Amino acid sequence: MNKTTFKPFKPFKQLGILLIAAPFFVLSACTSISDDSSGDAAVEDHSTESGQQGEGYEGQTGGYDNSGMNGGSAISGSVITSESLSDPNSPLAVRTIYFEHDSSTINAQGQSTLNVHAEFLSLNPDQILIIEGHTDENGTREYNLSLGERRSRAVLDFLSASGVSEQQMELRSYGEENPVALDQDESAWQLNRRVELIY
Repeated sequence: MNKTTFKPFKPFKQLGILLIAAPFFVLSACTSISDDSSGDAAVEDHSTESGQQGEGYEGQTGGYDNSGMNGGSAISGSVITSESLSDPNSPLAVRTIYFEHDSSTINAQGQSTLNVHAEFLSLNPDQILIIEGHTDENGTREYNLSLGERRSRAVLDFLSASGVSEQQMELRSYGEENPVALDQDESAWQLNRRVELIY
């Protein structure tokens, strides 16, 4: 009796399996089509690049928060020219990145500032940026020169991962040689642990 009860449902069971499996086949076909078309677009985009930037854009997500680059940047959607560099109200007026003691890690505020400069530099490939690394006076001269270089390198790597050509950037380290604050306390040392962006 049980066999005759379940027999009419067997075709519906097979039909149900087909209905469940069909969307997966359709989705995989759509995925293949969109992958192919985006691949062609990427090839076309790289062929029209100047050659300096195409490779850098591949590192856009390189371990940094680049949320400011698309839609969140203070300069997105507005025309920024070289004259914006001399405008004290421009987001490009912020040109100092501060660091913690004995660190070359870029904090969230520094990343936000660098996103603005990365967008500007990407849109102005002839613009050159000098990245100067500085430290406080604690530690030996040699160690501070090395730390200043690591800080400069961290900024260069961030900008490079955000699409800026390395040919647009030059690194320098001054260590403790050029302090902006001369007092012998923590508040002064915090101001000296920095990277300056020089256009």
